[in-house]
Amino acid sequence: MDEKKLIEAVLFAAGRPVSSKELASNLDLPTRDVTRMLKEIASEYEERDGPVTVAHTIKDEYVMQLRDEYTEMTEFYLPKARESRALLKTLALIAYKQPIEQSLVVNFRGTSAYKHLKELEERKLIQRRPKERTYILTTTKEFCELYGLKSTDPDAVKDKFASLLEGRKDDES
Repeated sequence: MDEKKLIEAVLFAAGRPVSSKELASNLDLPTRDVTRMLKEIASEYEERDGPVTVAHTIKDEYVMQLRDEYTEMTEFYLPKARESRALLKTLALIAYKQPIEQSLVVNFRGTSAYKHLKELEERKLIQRRPKERTYILTTTKEFCELYGLKSTDPDAVKDKFASLLEGRKDDES
């Protein structure tokens, strides 16, 4: 079996970022060979300029994903997310307004936000830092990885969300 095609198949099937080390271990291949093949696959997808890309992440992993411009148009066909709509709204609020005080999130989202914050923190999508009698909330590296963002900088995350919202407004006009 062609090892490079096998790695491509694993990226497709995984649906999450995968490291060279993990692939090398599971496929019983040298890590340097897997890294080389991953770079080749990513380059080939970039050259194709199709709707699918293989992105190299902040944590030195690779993930097969849709390009941004195709995400919204195909969301109807995506498998249902594990996250509830309410949880996603809480996460989006944090991402867009970060750094934001926990008390403000609760004011906007109601007391159910406490449950959301606990789950988001357990999943390492947000972090909480104490500040006086509340917490300051921000997104994490894991959040950026999950949503295919190139930077963990809060301003870059906000800009990405703002551009997504602008795109939606243009579509609704």
